[in-house]
Amino acid sequence: MKLLGYILTYAVIWLLHLLPGRLLYLFSDFLYLLICFVVRYRRSVVLDNLAQAFPGYTRNQVRQTARKFYRHLADLILESSVAHFYSRRRVMKHIRYRNPELLDHLYGTINQVIGVTAHYGNWEYLSTLGLVTKYPVIGVYKKLKNPYFDRLIRKNREKHRAVTVPMEQVARKLIAMNREGSPAVSLFLSDQRPIWEHIQYWTAFLGRPTPLFLGTEKLARKLDAAVVFIKIYKVMRGRYEVEFELITTDPATLEPFAITESHVRILERMIRDEPAYWLWSHRRWKHSYERFLREHPERPVHGLPGTSSAPTAG
Repeated sequence: MKLLGYILTYAVIWLLHLLPGRLLYLFSDFLYLLICFVVRYRRSVVLDNLAQAFPGYTRNQVRQTARKFYRHLADLILESSVAHFYSRRRVMKHIRYRNPELLDHLYGTINQVIGVTAHYGNWEYLSTLGLVTKYPVIGVYKKLKNPYFDRLIRKNREKHRAVTVPMEQVARKLIAMNREGSPAVSLFLSDQRPIWEHIQYWTAFLGRPTPLFLGTEKLARKLDAAVVFIKIYKVMRGRYEVEFELITTDPATLEPFAITESHVRILERMIRDEPAYWLWSHRRWKHSYERFLREHPERPVHGLPGTSSAPTAG
């Protein structure tokens, strides 16, 4: 059954990639109507997340932003799917790197770079990063249950000089590379919800107590790596621009949690500037801070309460 689903999906995607951009986005308009008004995909989650993050919004503003999000989600689904069949030349028409020289300046002096990004814009296009930097690129990913789709996504992400490594293996891989003196820039999605049992840090994010992964900060300190936030801007349909913002080249000099706070504040500013391009359909705030304190009074809690945030790297 998994194989059949994969074959049918692959066939549809192959046909879609033959369409010129204008027709592809007409199909995206249809998909938007389907997921927003017919399927109503996670509509209550999207509306609640937006209302909580923007308490000053009227009900109409929340709905308008939600619709803009669903339009972007439809674009994202199609763009990420058909990109599997794109040549390097064609895919680079959809993404422009504003300041790749930042990585050029690090190369040769900084062995490891931790690239932090989020489910914002079209993060799948970052698989092209290896085309604009001397660094080997490692994409961290979470395995899919369907082995056929898992293989397809890995193949897509590795098409343009990137290597994919499962999340549970990445620390071991990067530590080994660092010992060998092998340079790399690794891409991490920073806005995923941590497992309940592994929560160590909470902060105020978009006005709500939010648990954060500390893995990127721990790795940066372990590897003595530079940390760069990768900002993705949607310029128009099918056109994205990427800008690198350096957080630190010397993590050992920073206070605990400063790296984490820095990249979460950059993301927060991006979301407030253009909220529709973040992935609002995920249950980001499923974990309750009050419940965490009630069930785990013995566990150390950092970030909240008492301090609104840890010191930033800036």
